[in-house]
This record gives sequence, structure tokens and C-alpha cells, in this order.
Amino acid sequence: MDFLTLVHEVGKIAKPFHQDNLEVPDWETPFNEIGFDSLDLLLVGLYICDIYGIPEEVGKTMQVRNCQELKAFVDEHKTQEPESLEAALERVR
Repeated sequence: MDFLTLVHEVGKIAKPFHQDNLEVPDWETPFNEIGFDSLDLLLVGLYICDIYGIPEEVGKTMQVRNCQELKAFVDEHKTQEPESLEAALERVR
């Protein structure tokens, strides 16, 4: 599963009124340049943590600025791997 696509789709769930303007172009673009404010990033982070089985207490310690840092955080703390993009998104809808 492509992690950038997952972040893009989860971002659309966290920020539903801005779906058309939301694009996750690459690994290094800062989240604030993508259009995520701090609340959006908190929601995206908690959703991603749920998808990967990361405890909420651990997720709340997340300090990431871009997808590369988010992926590194997930890889360090994940306890499960989603079967597919569709299965991952079903967990957070």
C-alpha cells in the first residue's frame, strides 16, 4: 500500500470540506504547506495510529512535520499492518 495515498485519503476524511484542494505531493512537503493545520494533523495522526494499531497515548506524543517523519513514526510504533487501502480507510470512516 502506498503510504502517501493513505495520508491523502485520511486527510480527506479529517478535512472533508477541503477535499478538492488537498494534495500530498511528496514525502518532504511540510504538512502546513499541504493545508493541514494543527487540528487536522492531530486527527490525521490519530487515524493513522488507529490504522496501524499504535496506542493513542503513543500517538499523542507524535511530533512530525511531513510524511517522511510520519512514516518513520509509524514504522517505529506500529503493531499491525492494514491489508489494503480500503481496509485501512474502513477503520476510520
